[in-house]
Amino acid sequence: MRLAASLLLATAFLAGAVVAETPRPAGPLDIVSYTGQRIRLSDLKGKVVVLEFLLTYCPGCKHSAGILAQLQREYGPAGLQVIGLAIDDGAGPKIPQFVRETGANFPVGVLSNDKAHEYLQVPLMSRMMMPQVAVVDRRGMLREQHAGDDPWMAPAIEEMNLRKAIEKLLAERPGRAPAQAAPKAAPKK
Repeated sequence: MRLAASLLLATAFLAGAVVAETPRPAGPLDIVSYTGQRIRLSDLKGKVVVLEFLLTYCPGCKHSAGILAQLQREYGPAGLQVIGLAIDDGAGPKIPQFVRETGANFPVGVLSNDKAHEYLQVPLMSRMMMPQVAVVDRRGMLREQHAGDDPWMAPAIEEMNLRKAIEKLLAERPGRAPAQAAPKAAPKK
């Protein structure tokens, strides 16, 4: 049994399939946006936060940023905050062009590739498919995490999936844990 589990993990690792644990505490994140705004994830408790880990030259990242800009306009007044985290080398000077091209109306800053891997629980030896999107609830729990090659992020359904996740988390009262499913009763003998 142990050998089978080890082989399964090794196969998933080699195939690039990395499944991070969710839900989990979001962990500290501190960035400075390209406009100089300092953003600490811990200061955003009480809000639903969508983190887009992106490459400034990535077409999929630009597509997602456009969707997230629309969702920020719609749900920002209800408690949504989107944050962009550019992880490509030398991203800083490229962010203003990314913002112009995508209409990003949310803070975008730079995060090192190593820190992004660590934050997303993706081994450094694994290639991340971009963009990476993480959704944090009002209590600071990372509840959703999806990579660019995840079917959840397919262009035809990405906006619908993000909208559903955001609406669900905005509907939860701040400071309250989400309702958990009742344990199944043991079958009667």
